[in-house]
Amino acid sequence: MQVGSPPNPASGEAQGQSRAPGHLVYEALYSAILERRLAPATRLSKETLGRIFRVSTGTVQRALTRLADEGAVELAPNQVAAIARPCERNARELLEARLMIEAQVIRLIGDRLDAQHLAELRAMVERQRHCLAVGDHAGLLGQANRFHLRLAEHAGNPWLQSFLAKLLPRAALSIALSRGRAYTEASCDEHQALLDALEAGDPELAGELLSRHLHGLFARLRFTPPPTEDLRAAFQGRLEQPRR
Repeated sequence: MQVGSPPNPASGEAQGQSRAPGHLVYEALYSAILERRLAPATRLSKETLGRIFRVSTGTVQRALTRLADEGAVELAPNQVAAIARPCERNARELLEARLMIEAQVIRLIGDRLDAQHLAELRAMVERQRHCLAVGDHAGLLGQANRFHLRLAEHAGNPWLQSFLAKLLPRAALSIALSRGRAYTEASCDEHQALLDALEAGDPELAGELLSRHLHGLFARLRFTPPPTEDLRAAFQGRLEQPRR
């Protein structure tokens, strides 16, 4: 999700960051947005969040600044931070970028996918269906993103893969903020049809199906925010309290 290379997960740097209170607050807020426990425009009082997470307001501020850098939170001088509002322009720009990158991914894949690759990708689609069936919205977004990123890996161009890896978290955030049902049983069927076309050696059809799929996701987004939610209710029973 970040520009540049992340720290090695096995390194002390990565482990230290994951245990840092600011990182834990960041992750909790980000998860609450993706899981739709916090609605767009919800006001994020540093004092209230500090009491919820039992950390200082400075720790909360660092988490909010990071979220703002990623487009998840709106920060304005001398104002209380708030969950970002859905933005149609931003969603459309993400769509356009994804269309450019993923169309090239499909062209480069061509007929490269063997039976093992296809079986792995079809298993990803089934995991999407499972998330949909149990109402795991954040899990569904994650599985869908992994599906598209795995396709990019098979294209054999690490630059395209890198660009898409930076776009997909932003796209997931845009979908979560919009509150529309972007991913449905039909979208899982669209992933399946895309794989069928690639298996048949028809990248032109696969490209057309990809374009319809991404346009369909955009068409199902909703850009009017619902009423905001209570901060304490969003995190009730979900916290392992970070230390100051």
